[in-house]
Amino acid sequence: MSLKIRDLDQQTQWLSSAQRLALKEVIAASFAGVSPDEYMQYYFDDPKACQRKLRLYFDHSTLVGYCLLTFTRHDKSTVIRASAAFYPQYRNGGNTFSFSLYHSIRYWLTRPWCAVYYADTMLSPAMYRAIAKHVAIIWPHPDCRSPNALFEHFNAEGRVSPGGSLRCLKPVNRASNYSISELAAFHASDKKEIAFYCKMNPDFHAGMGLFVIIPIHTKQVIYTLSKRLLSVFKAH
Repeated sequence: MSLKIRDLDQQTQWLSSAQRLALKEVIAASFAGVSPDEYMQYYFDDPKACQRKLRLYFDHSTLVGYCLLTFTRHDKSTVIRASAAFYPQYRNGGNTFSFSLYHSIRYWLTRPWCAVYYADTMLSPAMYRAIAKHVAIIWPHPDCRSPNALFEHFNAEGRVSPGGSLRCLKPVNRASNYSISELAAFHASDKKEIAFYCKMNPDFHAGMGLFVIIPIHTKQVIYTLSKRLLSVFKAH
């Protein structure tokens, strides 16, 4: 399904009143136990962010989803956090990956001397797999050794995963609206990324998120672009 997109930048053009109302409807339909007003205030209006990039997705003139990136400085590093939501019939991890990767790399290229990390609290195995299968270096991951110090720093108030000694869980008081059959399918999946997510975060259906860190640096850019090119080559 091809969707129309519109990109906004908080520093040049931001949300209209009508767009904010439409976003609240998407948020309410996407997450359980969430106040759309509080969610908007936390992710879209918090003054701590130094930059925000937003992509809106439309089916004709109806707003059906979004991907938001917030850039926050932490001492000598920058953390890029993401928030995304779609009506169920429009969910597709590929919708947000290119947008997130592009702006993360673009930000890093303007500040190559700074440590830049893309950090996301992923609420479902599908969300995690959509990213993990595309990037070369992502923590935690079954094939990567995760740096404990970064999780202790950026997720200091989080919880230690029952699947390991990593502080990579984060209570978020919201969860994706999945049916009982969808949850069962996740736990029975033999896909590596799905099974790993369920092992690390078995309570994702109850408002627990998996805190994920993706470093943005030269090695990441080269390896990830190579991985993307290889997947395109195999597809043809």
